Amino acid sequence: MQVCTDTSEAVELFPSQGLYLKPMARVSISVQLPPMKSPGKSISNWEVMEKIKVMLKPDTFSMLKVVKSTLEFIRFEGEAENRACLKGIISRLENRSIKLSGFPETLKIRVAEAKIPFPTRHDWDSYFRDAKNVNEMKPGERPDTVHLENLPCRWFANLNVGHDLNKPSEYILRKVFETFGDVRLVDIPMLDPYLRDINKNNGSIQTFSFSQDLSFEAFVQYKEYISFVKAMTALKGMKLMYKDEEKCFAADMKVDFDKTKHLSEENIKKRQIERDKLIQLEKEREDRVHRERKQEERRRQEEMSVH
Repeated sequence: MQVCTDTSEAVELFPSQGLYLKPMARVSISVQLPPMKSPGKSISNWEVMEKIKVMLKPDTFSMLKVVKSTLEFIRFEGEAENRACLKGIISRLENRSIKLSGFPETLKIRVAEAKIPFPTRHDWDSYFRDAKNVNEMKPGERPDTVHLENLPCRWFANLNVGHDLNKPSEYILRKVFETFGDVRLVDIPMLDPYLRDINKNNGSIQTFSFSQDLSFEAFVQYKEYISFVKAMTALKGMKLMYKDEEKCFAADMKVDFDKTKHLSEENIKKRQIERDKLIQLEKEREDRVHRERKQEERRRQEEMSVH
């Protein structure tokens, strides 16, 4: 999550919850390295990064990081505050050269807008066409469910009195994503107190800590294919932005179509059967503890009456 200082390109998602979408503005910068002739001599990524920042002035990056470093090149990814200044950034850096202390050669810079990975209509249509064990007549077994990760918990909290402000709400999640069409089902796995045990029984690894997690994953299933497409189209290349009267933040959310049939009738039923088993086990455990306490109490009373 980053502090957001420019909201000029934000589009409304669900303003009553303070939620907007902000286009990503990222560039990929490759710096060609000279052959290392002297043993023990190395190029400082930090020094190269600082030189790029100086070249960029008066523009700045809100984030600049190394994404790959080899003997031949260093690749950086930079993020600008808005897409409007991308063209200027690219023209200011493209084909420029960097001179580093201790190296006679200049380092050539190549820059282009970064490709942000995101599934296409062809990806999900072909996936479900070719997938085995799916029935596209059934919900959850066709392109109808959006899988989201890294959503900040507090941004989806129910703000009404009596609700936990650190916990996301399925009601709020549903309201937000109904922006794109009728929602059939939503699920926030971290809200299920039995999920950890269900996953243990299924042999899968639990990836969140219920008490400490600041972000969550969610599944949103649409009734109509067109609504699913609308949602995926709107979320492509976007960050989630939260804005209130005082502050503004942006978060990188991960968006994909669900490939796990998480909200298929079959998997919902499986989880419910496991949940019912665990509830029954918990009840039996509580009954046993209660019986043992009663027996202990009776034993104590008998001992006292003997004395």
